[in-house]
Parts: sequence; structure tokens; C-alpha cells
Amino acid sequence: MMLAMDKNKLIGKANGMPWHIPGEQAYFKEVTMGKPIIMGRKTFDSIGRALPGRPNFVVTRNSEWHFDGVQVCSSLGDAIAKSSQWVVDNAGDKNLSEVVVIGGANLCAEAMPLTDRLYLTVIDHEYDGDVWLDSFDWKDWQECSRKDLEHEGLGYAYLVLEPKSK
Repeated sequence: MMLAMDKNKLIGKANGMPWHIPGEQAYFKEVTMGKPIIMGRKTFDSIGRALPGRPNFVVTRNSEWHFDGVQVCSSLGDAIAKSSQWVVDNAGDKNLSEVVVIGGANLCAEAMPLTDRLYLTVIDHEYDGDVWLDSFDWKDWQECSRKDLEHEGLGYAYLVLEPKSK
């Protein structure tokens, strides 16, 4: 899973992100490039297009919904099965080992117990918004790596977390 949140676990505002941090999108691209990404339909709508260089799997209850370059999935389980099969089918020519869930909050809550690694950007600020990552609890995770950064006085960190126990 890959997400960004403020210090109150806020992850969204009005179907977007309440901050802009230079380099964060490049980091997202670096981590996810070539890997299948799973997202909910609202997250997809906020992006507005299939992200290039990685297979896009979108979970939606609307069986009529479609978009070029996107594999439509009826559930998280369906998305995991289809994206995992994509990894099996393509592992011969790429170093693939991850399928990455990228949002939204409901899909992340459902995926949290299944998550083996969490790429988490934590921003040392409180923002206004309307979507929180309530399914995340610090006590369930251990830090594997951390890169502390700052932009114009705003501190943030790129963390890689793994579950304390499975």
C-alpha cells in the first residue's frame, strides 16, 4: 500500500489531496512504476486517467463503468486476483514482487489486514479535509526505513513500514 497523510491521519479533501509537496509525485512514481496498482473508482476519478507504466486495476460496484487502459474489478479480492495473475504472467521480464493499493480510504481499510508493506508519507502538519485513514494504527507497524525531508519549513518523511506480526 502507498499513501500520504498528515499527522492526524488525514489523506484527502474534496476528492483530492490537501497538500502539494514537490517530489512526492516523483517518489510515488518511483515506488509504483511497473507494478500493478489497485484503487477505488473515486481515487481513479480524482487522478482522471490511467497511470502510465503500470497496470491499473479499479474497484467499482458499477458493472457498467469502464475506462481505456484500466482493468475493472468488482471487489478488492477480484483486484488482488487479477493483479497477482498479471505479476505471475509478467515476472519473467521484470523484477516484480508487489501489487500496490493506492486508495481510497475504504479500499485501504479493507486491504490493511492483507498489507505486507506500507509506503507512507507523513506530513508534519494538520490540514483541513474530509477523508482520514482510520484503519491505520501505529502500534501495528514497525519502521523499516525512513527518509526525513523538508520543503519551505514543512517537515515530512517517507516511511516504509511492515506489520509487527501477521
